[in-house]
Amino acid sequence: MEEINVGGTRIAYEARGKGDPVILLHGWNATSKQWLLNLKALAQGRRVIAPDLPGHGDSQEGGFAFDLDGMAEFLDSFRKALRLSNFDLVGHSLGGCISLRYAARRPSAVRRLVLVSTPTHSAGIGIRAYLPGLPRLVSAGYRFRSEAVLKWMFYRGLYRPERQDLDFVRANAKASMKTTLAALAATAGIVRKLDLSQDLRAVEVPTLIVFGDKDRSVNPKEALRQKEALPNPYLAMITGSGHCPHCERPELFNAIVTEFLEQGAPQDAATRR
Repeated sequence: MEEINVGGTRIAYEARGKGDPVILLHGWNATSKQWLLNLKALAQGRRVIAPDLPGHGDSQEGGFAFDLDGMAEFLDSFRKALRLSNFDLVGHSLGGCISLRYAARRPSAVRRLVLVSTPTHSAGIGIRAYLPGLPRLVSAGYRFRSEAVLKWMFYRGLYRPERQDLDFVRANAKASMKTTLAALAATAGIVRKLDLSQDLRAVEVPTLIVFGDKDRSVNPKEALRQKEALPNPYLAMITGSGHCPHCERPELFNAIVTEFLEQGAPQDAATRR
């Protein structure tokens, strides 16, 4: 991994390839290791950059607030530290929320946007019954964290966990063990009163919505709601996938995203089997 100073905060990131830049933002309780099955494929003719968000994995907490505005501020500072004028942006789950907020607030910096299994309203989140106490649950559970527990949490997002490569799961679990309690609890609090309706309407760049049709963490119907609200949307519903289509069906995911980044509109993208 590489490191860079972002506003006095040491940020770790994975980087592959050369060409037009693409930034990948991981989800909650995850790190850049989440993209290990996608980096090489997406880096064909592009420079792909996947940071550990502040307080996650090998990145320091720093002075960025753990809310959507604070994480969007981090992303802009990260962009400037890398001397990028604009870039394509891909975000998964919470990373998608951050990406959407950033694209709405910094339209000149984002060329294309990809939202992967991204909730835009608390009502669409599968664990919404637990949302009021989620930060407290995270704080209480943090001291019981182990590789086994984190692997179980990772598996919960998959539709067919028995098909996932064990080394990949283990690498993600080990990296997530480094994430700080403050980062986990605060970012968990983001989804309690989540409403990105205005952000959806404000994003004008081409936006690809990717969902697994078996997602149990975020209702797949969210994809249709987002498509109706976005000014320039494309939808790819991946069958037989849960909350992490980029992990569960990486070859198909990589092909869909590559097609979008190159052409702006995946062909026959309503449902991909």
